[in-house]
Amino acid sequence: MTYNTYKSEDSLNLIDEFFELKFSKSTLPFESRLLPLGKHLISYTHKGTHEVSVDDEIYNVKDISISGQTKKSYLLNINEETECYGIRLHPTALYKLTQLDVSIINDKHIPLSEFSKPLYNTLNTFFAKKLKHKEALIALELLFKELPVTIDRHTDNVDNALAIIMDKKGKISINDLLEKIPVSQKTLETKFKLMVGLTPKKYARLYRFSMLMKKYNEKELKFRDLVEMYNFHDGSHFSKEFKYFMNQSPKAYFKNESELIKKYLK
Repeated sequence: MTYNTYKSEDSLNLIDEFFELKFSKSTLPFESRLLPLGKHLISYTHKGTHEVSVDDEIYNVKDISISGQTKKSYLLNINEETECYGIRLHPTALYKLTQLDVSIINDKHIPLSEFSKPLYNTLNTFFAKKLKHKEALIALELLFKELPVTIDRHTDNVDNALAIIMDKKGKISINDLLEKIPVSQKTLETKFKLMVGLTPKKYARLYRFSMLMKKYNEKELKFRDLVEMYNFHDGSHFSKEFKYFMNQSPKAYFKNESELIKKYLK
C-alpha cells in the first residue's frame, strides 16, 4: 500500500490536501476501518474499484466520487489492484463550491455527477490530465481560484465556529460557541449542518475523538494521559466513545491497528 499526501497552504482555504492511494497485488485483499475526519472527500479511481460499507449500505466506488460526512467509522475493502487520487476539502468548501445542502450526502459515497454535475465536469477535465504529486496540488489550487464560490456572513459564521472548535480541540459546548458567534442557536445549527453536514455538537465530538487518535498515533503521550486531556471522565467513558466511533472496542482495534489510519492521521 502506498499513501502520499500533499498539504495545501492556499489562502482560499478550500483544499485541505491532495492524496494518492495505491494497492498492489501483494497487499490484497485489503480491509480496514476508516475514521472520518469531518471533511468531504472527492476521489478519482484511475484503476480498479473499491468497496465502502457504511452500516448496512455498500457502495462500489469508481470514477469520480464524493464521500459525505460520516459520524462513525466505515469499512474499506480492496480486492484488486487500485490507483486512487483525490482531494480532501475543508469542511465548508463543498458548500461554497456548489451552494448545495451537503447534509443530503451524509453517510454516502456516490458519483460526484449525482451531487453536482458542474463540479464533476470541472474535476473530470482536471483528472484527465493525470497530474501527480505536488504538481497536481498546485494545478488544483489554480483551478479552484477560477471557480465561483459562495462567501457571505453565514459562511463566515460557520467558518468562525469551526475555527473555535478546532482551536479548542473539540472540547467546547454549543453555549460556548454562541458566546462568540452572533446568531441564535437554531440559526447556527441550521447553517452549520447545511454547509458542513453535521451539527456543531456532533462535529466537535468527532473532532475531539480524531484529535485524540492523532496524538496517540504520534506517540506524544500515554493513552491514559490523552483520555484525561480530552475531557473523558474515565476509561469507561472513553471506551464507550471509542465503540461509538470505531464500531469496535479499543482492545479489538489496538490488537490489529490499521496502517492506513496511522498514515492519514499524520
